[in-house]
Amino acid sequence: MGQVEMEYRFENTIGGQLIARLHEEMGEVLEVPNSWLPESYHTASGFRTLTSVEREFNSRGGDVVSDHEKLKTSKAELVEVYRSQVEQGKELFV
Repeated sequence: MGQVEMEYRFENTIGGQLIARLHEEMGEVLEVPNSWLPESYHTASGFRTLTSVEREFNSRGGDVVSDHEKLKTSKAELVEVYRSQVEQGKELFV
């Protein structure tokens, strides 16, 4: 006779269900200030619940470019422009 393998999944236990419920409840009471969020996530009230931030993030498909990433991209573009100017023999910041 073959052995039946049982798969243990924490989320199917009472403890797992309690942890999931705690996560849901905490997400509704924890407030995230606008200053911690990318500008596109800001609200007029100045804060959002953690659950609302997670919901929006998931609805956007997780495709969020942070201000830091935008700054890095713009710096890289400027470096490329400066490199090109130097290669052409042009002076920078004249």
